[in-house]
Amino acid sequence: MQNLCGNEDDDDNNVIYKDVVVIGNGPSGICLSYMLAGNWPYYTGEPHPGDEMLTARLNFSMKSEDEDRCDAMDKKVINEQWDRWERNGVKSTRGCRDGKRRCGETGLADSTRCKLECLSSGLEGRLGGRPLALLMDQLQHPCVDAGLDVPSLLTWKSVEQRPEHKVIDHVVLGKGQPGGSWQSMDPNVLTISLNRWMSLPDLDIRQWETLIGTEQQLRKTNSTEGEPCAYYPFQEKPNACKTGSRISVGTVAAYYRDYVRIKRLERYFRCGATVTSVIPASSPRVGCQQQQQQQQQQHVVNQYGWIVDGFENKTKKPFRYRCKRVILATGTSDLSNQLGISDEKRHPDWVTHDLNDLESKLDYLIDQQNGKEPEERRVIDPVLVIGAGLSAADAIMAARFRGIPVLHAFRDSSTEWKKPNAEKIRTINDRLQDLPSSMYPEYHKVYEMMADGGTNYPLYRALPGYTLLGFTAEGVDVIDTATPEKQRVVTLSDMDGCLYVFRVSIVSILIGYKPDLSYLEASGMRLGKYSDKPIDSKSNPIEVDDFTYEAKKAPRVGLYALGPLVGDNFVRYILGGAFGILVHILTTSSPA
Repeated sequence: MQNLCGNEDDDDNNVIYKDVVVIGNGPSGICLSYMLAGNWPYYTGEPHPGDEMLTARLNFSMKSEDEDRCDAMDKKVINEQWDRWERNGVKSTRGCRDGKRRCGETGLADSTRCKLECLSSGLEGRLGGRPLALLMDQLQHPCVDAGLDVPSLLTWKSVEQRPEHKVIDHVVLGKGQPGGSWQSMDPNVLTISLNRWMSLPDLDIRQWETLIGTEQQLRKTNSTEGEPCAYYPFQEKPNACKTGSRISVGTVAAYYRDYVRIKRLERYFRCGATVTSVIPASSPRVGCQQQQQQQQQQHVVNQYGWIVDGFENKTKKPFRYRCKRVILATGTSDLSNQLGISDEKRHPDWVTHDLNDLESKLDYLIDQQNGKEPEERRVIDPVLVIGAGLSAADAIMAARFRGIPVLHAFRDSSTEWKKPNAEKIRTINDRLQDLPSSMYPEYHKVYEMMADGGTNYPLYRALPGYTLLGFTAEGVDVIDTATPEKQRVVTLSDMDGCLYVFRVSIVSILIGYKPDLSYLEASGMRLGKYSDKPIDSKSNPIEVDDFTYEAKKAPRVGLYALGPLVGDNFVRYILGGAFGILVHILTTSSPA
């Protein structure tokens, strides 16, 4: 509904005013909500066990009263200061530069940009990440890339503990339960990241597991029927998450969902809500109404400069928020990438772009065979898997585990296979290049199969450099049944242009995912590094300031993004983006 003074009718009583609207209730949205709710990080004052320079910068910046000195800080100055402290027996200033802070901890939320730039200088991450993301990761997970399990250098204080903390009025919108896309993944697949990397602030996932185990025992003790704990559906033992181990996706999804409950964040979450539009507010037209009312409207536009529209999934009831700031935290796995060939969407019964759907189809094939008499059973046609990423590897393992043969097509060059085996694996999957095969044996086995081509591996045939051209489902199957099946046939071409036809049971196209930013103008394309290309977490993330995470190309101030949308593709790097947004909100007035 529109009025004559702009694009929005703000007389509608259903409009809700918020300081911040967070779009996306996955780990990025959860982490940010925890901080906006008044929970702020403090540096413990303990030295970083693997980075003396970072320790020196922490001590120097926390002690210095003159923030301008940060600009002149360099390694020589830091080293001299560090030596002076060591000679005097001082290991940490421990945040005692003013009488308001307790010794032993220093608040980080009041940091200036200059201080954050100083602290982040010189840090490098094995898995990438922006400067602030690397800094907070080093504080939250010291020496994690070295394989050490060192206590965090951060403590968290709530608004109850520190009344001076500010609570930001906000709402977190998500289509499903807290945890976002983690709730829709195959719960049995193991994470690539180690267990502690998946943790959110102030509740390590291993601590949560122990806590849930305790709750589970209490529920069993108090229940006459001994019903299992609803919060931990997989019933794993409390000690299942060992140091440095991988865990199931289902466990991570349960942890994120439960984190919101334990940290009392439910009041900020509006789940089961779909966002349809995020637009900057328009100014009222001159002369439309009386000047006083016009000034009031202009004030609203200046203070609440963003409009977020959407609807409730169950009731389809629309909602509208007017807010000062919008944070994009929707992740990048909403939509599956497609090949763009004809008929790709015409055969949903046997062509899929989703790993969960593939496993359901595989189970259906097995059930069909098991339901037939032995003489009616036949060898199941191969599954065609397209892609060379982790999802494709999971699909290959799922099919072979069920005894179903696999055809595997993936992009490659003819020269790639002349390289040493280990080098081939690194080229095919960059994400595994630094990870030990002992910890990721299943993925390394798949890529050994790819390099081998299938000669020494049953139920597998590699098709490097093959391109899928089309699908057909014609004729009747060779089995004489009351309900004959159509033949499922695919056509592929090799690198020389020769055509090949294969009979298949299922085609699984797993070539990555992309974010659903349909609620933004032009699906957010103009926000990326390349304004004419879709947003992609690896090649074209949303351009944001490294320390405030505010979108550089937004039509007005007050639009932020974090997580995979900006290239921080691992949960362990989310903390930096959330912290940067918190600091910017605390240190700036309302956007105008």
